[in-house]
Amino acid sequence: MVVLLCEDKMTIDLPSQPGTYCLVFSCSTSSPVTIGKLGTYQINPGYYCYIGSAFGQGGLKSRINRHLQINKRHHWHLDYLISHLTPLNIYYSTDTIKQECQWAELLFEDEQSSIPIKKFGSSDCNCPAHLFYYEFNPQLKTFPPQCLTIVLQSSVAQKVERPPTLKGKDTPPVP
Repeated sequence: MVVLLCEDKMTIDLPSQPGTYCLVFSCSTSSPVTIGKLGTYQINPGYYCYIGSAFGQGGLKSRINRHLQINKRHHWHLDYLISHLTPLNIYYSTDTIKQECQWAELLFEDEQSSIPIKKFGSSDCNCPAHLFYYEFNPQLKTFPPQCLTIVLQSSVAQKVERPPTLKGKDTPPVP
């Protein structure tokens, strides 16, 4: 896995190819947020990881840059939440096979994660959610080795290694 240090800019230079991604955000304040038809939830300080895929026109570049915009029409669940979050990292793969649910499963199995909003980002699949909460900055070492990472806010770029095994968990906490 490669990690790149990126300057703070409005548009992130990403490939226009299709792929799967994970956006890592921090949240510094508690706030109630209404997420479309899912309802109103309390967002707490901590870290949030959102898993998605970009197989439409413009690929990863178009989808991720849209997600990172604050003033836009709300289309995806993340659009309702983005103004409460600060982007930290982008993990992505340009593999032509959709891996969104597999990546969500990796975070679901992480004992440090929980699901803050059931079915967030996963209304079109059987996953419990594609949004995960971490109390501490997650060290996402479980993604496939071909996955690339852009570090948006960090003073030092670090190489991220993949651990040899994953630990499962029975049931995530949900509101």
